[in-house]
Amino acid sequence: MGARSSRQSYQQWDLNELSRQTGIPVDQVHQLHQEFIRAAGRDGQLDQREFMNFYSRFPGAQQQDPRYMQQQIPRIYRTFDRDNSGTLSFDEFLSAVVMMNHNVPRRQRINYLIQQNNQHGRQNGDGRISPQYGHQVFRRINDYYGLPQGTEHQCWKQVDRNNRGYVTQDELIEYISQQDAYNRRYQY
Repeated sequence: MGARSSRQSYQQWDLNELSRQTGIPVDQVHQLHQEFIRAAGRDGQLDQREFMNFYSRFPGAQQQDPRYMQQQIPRIYRTFDRDNSGTLSFDEFLSAVVMMNHNVPRRQRINYLIQQNNQHGRQNGDGRISPQYGHQVFRRINDYYGLPQGTEHQCWKQVDRNNRGYVTQDELIEYISQQDAYNRRYQY
């Protein structure tokens, strides 16, 4: 849930937690990366057709109606394609897989993605969410839930009520968890 350039490579993610969030065993993540590269072709990015073919092999994907999944792919790309290239990198793909895994509570999935992509919090070692990153998170989550664009500043002001210029990850997650619009359930 951040810009492609500010993201950690999947190799820097907490792979044990990634395994818990996706259901992919740690020892298979590197193998999955190699399969992703083969599926993505020369550019190393998945377009929407390649995404459907690759994702269909994941646990739980077989239980989803292919027509419904086909309708959801544009939403997935709107949310996770950070540079608007029409393709997903492996890191973006993993973020999508985390959010689509409804075997894990929504709060945990969002918390994990925020933690993995919070460059400011990692650099300072305090996990704080900067206004810039907070706005990115709200844009991405609004995209994911199909909410109007342009409300991220208003959302940020509601989270950072004391105008500190940062919020903790717990404060951000608590706010998101309490918003009805972010608690709708999609069927996949």
